[in-house]
Amino acid sequence: MGEMSEGQRGSMIMRLILKNLWAHRKQNGWIFAEIAIITALSWFMVDYLVVNNYSTYFCIPAGDFEKDHLCVAQFGVLRGEEEKTNAEGFGEEGYSEEELWEHHMGGMYAIKQKLQDMPEVQSVCLTYQYLYEDLRLYDWRRYAPADDTLKMVSASCKFYYQNEHFFETQGLQAIEGSPATEVLSRELPQDAIIITRSLATMLFGTDQVVGKRIAMVDQMYSPDGNYYQVGRYHTIAGVVEDVKGAPSERYPYTVFITPSTPNNESKLLLRLKPDVDAEEFVKKLTPTLTQEFHAGINVLTYLDTFNHHFERQKENNGLALIAQLATVPLVLFAIIVILGTLGTYWLQIRKRKEDIGIMRAFGASTRRIFFTLLAEGAILTALASLLGDIIWFQFLASWPLLSEGNIKGTSGMETDWVTQFWPHFLIVSFIVFLLILLVVSIAIALPAWKICRMSPVEALRDE
Repeated sequence: MGEMSEGQRGSMIMRLILKNLWAHRKQNGWIFAEIAIITALSWFMVDYLVVNNYSTYFCIPAGDFEKDHLCVAQFGVLRGEEEKTNAEGFGEEGYSEEELWEHHMGGMYAIKQKLQDMPEVQSVCLTYQYLYEDLRLYDWRRYAPADDTLKMVSASCKFYYQNEHFFETQGLQAIEGSPATEVLSRELPQDAIIITRSLATMLFGTDQVVGKRIAMVDQMYSPDGNYYQVGRYHTIAGVVEDVKGAPSERYPYTVFITPSTPNNESKLLLRLKPDVDAEEFVKKLTPTLTQEFHAGINVLTYLDTFNHHFERQKENNGLALIAQLATVPLVLFAIIVILGTLGTYWLQIRKRKEDIGIMRAFGASTRRIFFTLLAEGAILTALASLLGDIIWFQFLASWPLLSEGNIKGTSGMETDWVTQFWPHFLIVSFIVFLLILLVVSIAIALPAWKICRMSPVEALRDE
């Protein structure tokens, strides 16, 4: 009889694997149910990690602007002068409202100018809000083309002052066909709005939208039900390259609008020259910050690099703690799954010790037996994971929270769950399968390798 071809050998091995699975169907049935349940339970937690990491690290661009030479600063009020601002009277006992305003604004602009005159500084802007400041996504608003207000897209809303060189200092770039950032930072019409390239394309199908009208749509609440109403209209004055309002946001849909005038809650954003180290700059100024930078009733009380400030914002908002707390149940669940699977397969492989001894006695190699057991586990895992995914799919298809976009990293109306449901579902399902397959492979490999290395006589010996 001639030698078998590769195809015949593979077919024979597959039949043997399926025969073994069926022969041990009672034990495999429990394992099948266990893996299916683990898959369904793992889906939600793995999905959280996938969405969070996808939003933060893999969405392009991930809030892409040059941050290494950015610093942020905040103002305070000098002691003694603060008492005057809180005095009930005016005149001799305290400042009038006009005097208080002049002192605040005069002091802030004087400090800004002093920073601007430093040789290490490229530009400084007085700002109401810079990117990454609001990490909890409070400023989501719905926007739509003025002639089709039902075509709504949620976008992160960021405020900036005009005539303050905001876009150049922040590091944002205008796209081709849009006015330059130097122009966009100057005084624009009252209804002007700046949007990102992706938002322009999502709303109008093109990024050449300067001059087009856009509507801000508010969700209204009434006893008869919720409805949408146009709050105001804006004219698009310019388009900048994509940037996300915060790293955990999924979409680069951002709009820039201006509040009325600078106020005493304004902050400073500094861009240093390319050859200046931001950390060294902050370290040099910090010891004498309040002594060197004060004017009127204002003093510069805080200065840090943008990157350090952002990390501090995450800590202050509890995002780092939330991530750690979310990791604890995931780690505990993973440990339980690994130990449970290890125990289950350890007992099953031990029960098949006699079968392995017989296979060894008939000349089967250690490697063949080992990989046959791994193949059995892989097939069983694939079938059980498929059932677990189907079980979880029933929740995904009917759970209102998912269809409305209330999942970490979404942007409200426009979400992966709505427009990219199947890619999202299949990718997360595949990741869950790989993780469970890894655990099952380890659970099979440890006892199987030990038993396969025994002699046939030792494996057949009664325990």
